[in-house]
Amino acid sequence: MATGGLIAGAGCATNEEATDENGQRLDEDQEGSAEIVGTDVIEAPAQGTSGDDVPWLRVDVENPTDAPHGGIRLDSTFYDDGNELSTETFRSSYLPAETTLRFYHRGESDPEELEEVEVEIVEAHPQVRGTELEGISVGTTDLSVGGDLINVQGEAELGTDDEFERVTVVALIYDEAGYLRGTGTATEYGPTETFEFGADSSGFRAPHVADPIDDYDVLFFDDLP
Repeated sequence: MATGGLIAGAGCATNEEATDENGQRLDEDQEGSAEIVGTDVIEAPAQGTSGDDVPWLRVDVENPTDAPHGGIRLDSTFYDDGNELSTETFRSSYLPAETTLRFYHRGESDPEELEEVEVEIVEAHPQVRGTELEGISVGTTDLSVGGDLINVQGEAELGTDDEFERVTVVALIYDEAGYLRGTGTATEYGPTETFEFGADSSGFRAPHVADPIDDYDVLFFDDLP
């Protein structure tokens, strides 16, 4: 499918001024950036390799800075002759420095009916809101991927006598090409010295031509990033 003139609304969003705990404006070098740098519409079956083709939107979002970026939400809408066919939302709770996020949204129409796709960043936190917790060790972990869902399960040890009101676990999910494909998130309230977690999320559905998910990393914060 030709994409010239088909996709609209790409761009950058910083809709929340980044401030410290005292409400003071943070230096720009403490902020990450999130910008849509690539979009494409491809035709592939809705599931697997068989069946009728549907339109899939592929979106690349880059943080080119040397500072991590906090949570981000993007909406994409498929249109035919000005009529909305379907809308999808994608969320990622964290975007590391110098990293490109790649995700897919599946349209529900015949590719020939698709006239336009709009994609935009509707919420972005350029400054990571929580503080990353150092010194937490991770035991055995396991990644499970099923359709639209992922889950990283494991056991963590705080490694400190400090007490935490909560610990937020963020699992960074990567594909074979090195793209961040999203995050799984879980919050443990009143964690004990050793606790189990399951950091899961939806939004990982992709066409069969997408690079498979094959790697992950686990980070810990004192609040949502």
